[in-house]
Amino acid sequence: MNSPRHRWGDKVRFVHKTEQQCARCDVVKVGRQEWQGGRPIYWTEYWRELERIDRAGKTPACSLEEASACGR
Repeated sequence: MNSPRHRWGDKVRFVHKTEQQCARCDVVKVGRQEWQGGRPIYWTEYWRELERIDRAGKTPACSLEEASACGR
């Protein structure tokens, strides 16, 4: 069975960073920007609570089961 897709909420904007939380689970998508050699470099990270999720550049699966167990 395929995992459901994330339903990203509104972007919360900071200086050189944006955050979006999935409405179904606790995953937070963080977009960052830094300057290196006079050029902007962008990357995306995924976090669950205070733990970074390392998926080799791929979006982690939405854990709808976890969210429904928590009463969301």
